[in-house]
Amino acid sequence: MPETLATLDRRAQRSRDLILEALFALMQERGYKRLTIQNLIDRAGVGRATFYAHFQSKDELLAASIGRLRGWLEQAGRARDEPLGFTLPFFQHLASHRRIYDMTVARESESSVERHVRQMLAALVREDLRQRHAPITGARLDLATQYVVGALWASFIWWMESDKPLPPEDLNAQFQRLCFPGLDVAVAA
Repeated sequence: MPETLATLDRRAQRSRDLILEALFALMQERGYKRLTIQNLIDRAGVGRATFYAHFQSKDELLAASIGRLRGWLEQAGRARDEPLGFTLPFFQHLASHRRIYDMTVARESESSVERHVRQMLAALVREDLRQRHAPITGARLDLATQYVVGALWASFIWWMESDKPLPPEDLNAQFQRLCFPGLDVAVAA
């Protein structure tokens, strides 16, 4: 029986999902830096050629994983329909995946994960600012974006290192109380 394009597409998507799930599981166990492509293909149960058919490198795989998170955060933020609406879902995500962030972001050796997450946050913030503050452009937009990402990242790091972290809802409310006054000044200038 000949295979249809839909069958091949489903199989390819299944392989891609298995590799992404393997990344998530292995990052919880080993962190990002210590995992290898061999670890990933062994865990996913796919061949090396299958891995390279989907991703050129471990870093590209990480970027795809962060891209999935970004898509989810964009959707969750739109549903909230408020300034920086993605931040509460972001903090809730962190709370439910604390182990993976302990194994990656909290370790200095895991700078690749931090770089990808910060890039994702910058893209989300920039898009939110463009939609809600249309006249802001250029250097003002860049600075406002970095201001919010810096405050968001500092809140996240504090939360990760806290012995008694706030619930995500309280952390988000505090973050917004601290962040919005400075952001309002930046976009009004």
